[in-house]
Amino acid sequence: MENRDKVVVLLAGGRIVQRHEEHEQPELTPEELYALLPDELRPHVVFQKWSFQPVSNYTLRMCGDIMNMAYGFIHDEGARGVVITCGIQALSELAYFADLTWELNPPVIFTGSIFNAGSPSSETSVRLTQSIRAAMSGACAGKGALICIQDAIYAPADVLRISNFNRAGLLAFPESPLGVFSQPSGGYISLRFPRHRKVMKIHQPLSRNIPILSAALGDTDVILRALLDKRFEELDGFIVSGLGDGDVPSVWVPLLRKILRSDIPVVLTSRYPDGFVQATESYEGSASQLLEMGMISAGMLSPYQARIKLAVGLASGLKGDELAEYVSGK
Repeated sequence: MENRDKVVVLLAGGRIVQRHEEHEQPELTPEELYALLPDELRPHVVFQKWSFQPVSNYTLRMCGDIMNMAYGFIHDEGARGVVITCGIQALSELAYFADLTWELNPPVIFTGSIFNAGSPSSETSVRLTQSIRAAMSGACAGKGALICIQDAIYAPADVLRISNFNRAGLLAFPESPLGVFSQPSGGYISLRFPRHRKVMKIHQPLSRNIPILSAALGDTDVILRALLDKRFEELDGFIVSGLGDGDVPSVWVPLLRKILRSDIPVVLTSRYPDGFVQATESYEGSASQLLEMGMISAGMLSPYQARIKLAVGLASGLKGDELAEYVSGK
């Protein structure tokens, strides 16, 4: 098999493997990509094209399809590891989804760039080289899904996107990188293991209808009421991104109770990048009251991570207390 003992680079789009030309974004050919790699790596790499769609068009089911392909490359074809390129806008979310479901020992590594291939600031060569070296090193084995960005390897749970134009537009916290590269094209140096993660097996189709509603100063109930007046019973779940500790406007409370009475899981998060849900005060709309009502605490998860984790939990067949414990990390 052509993929045995090779690193498969799955091209799922992203500027890192696309040139910018007037009115179009043509992708680089495998021949062009091979030419960007060091000579010693080329015999160990296979490029495999997937659908070049903007990540804004991805569904969670498509994320599952990507991971099934990656699984097949390793489990069925004997690949040494998989590198996946995609648009950086949602790279951390796709990698986080993968990390919740990746059970194989060889790594799957995600990478991307805010710059197009061939641009003066292009990072295509260095990012692909680093990702492939990390996949080949053996030091990334058993660490789940990973992100190669900014000359380092990160756990998806530790990566946050904060800018759409700055090269340093991804931050890792609260943890340090899992590993770094000795120089831009040098070898990989492992620093630590990621935190423990629970790998889930998906038995059902991934849920599509899990919206996120974020609270803001002076918010009214117009969006929630419009949702309840239409077809809220079609929701698979609901994510509430609250102020501070997870607080919401008091006018939301009766509407959230109505959703909860319909046995739709509702997860409470903090809208702040470095925030977490805390039941510290008790008043109408406080996190304490919402959790007592039956909402699930997402702990330190971002709203986007909570949405993905809820979808994975539901697709794994979890319900009730088991689902709540999985999402909250207890």
